[in-house]
Amino acid sequence: MTQPKRQRRKEARPAEIMAAGLKLFSGRGFAATRLEDVAEAAGVSKATIYLYFDSKAELFKAIVRDIAGARIGAVEGLIDGFEGSTVELLTGLFHNIGNISGVTDIRAMIKVVLSEAGNFPDIAAFYRDEVAFRGLKNMARIIERGIKRGEFHPCDPAATAQSVIFPIIMNALAQEIFGPMPETNPERFLASHFEFVLRGLAADKGPHA
Repeated sequence: MTQPKRQRRKEARPAEIMAAGLKLFSGRGFAATRLEDVAEAAGVSKATIYLYFDSKAELFKAIVRDIAGARIGAVEGLIDGFEGSTVELLTGLFHNIGNISGVTDIRAMIKVVLSEAGNFPDIAAFYRDEVAFRGLKNMARIIERGIKRGEFHPCDPAATAQSVIFPIIMNALAQEIFGPMPETNPERFLASHFEFVLRGLAADKGPHA
């Protein structure tokens, strides 16, 4: 049975509010954006926003969960159930990163967090725990898996995970700040970075061991 138009509109409102909020947070800054501004951009009343989000901070946390939470959960599930080689697992992960690295919402989210972390420590702590630490832990798990299976040479998984992930974050941030440029082409960067990572991790120091 087709849902009434009003019901469909009501169910779509949280997503519309989050989309409007992220656009304003990224463009104006978190501090300069009021919930009234988000309401106007989303085409709803301020009272409607409070039906779904208790505060501006809770709105941004919901945005983070919506954009990053499901993707990180999918990666965790993939790691838990993967039966192939660790190189294959890492290849799949990088392919997934390539698919999402060009997503504007992800770059905008990172930009907001990095620019506002000093003034809003609660938001920074939330992003750190829900996204950054989980992402680093997942990468460390993959590296540790490869070491245990003899596919990667012994190293510090946690420290190496930072070496793998932080350049990807900086490339995404550069795209958000400077816009599309040949120097920050995400496809070229990820291909080069992936080869660099495999060469550094390979047990026999070969290019794709």
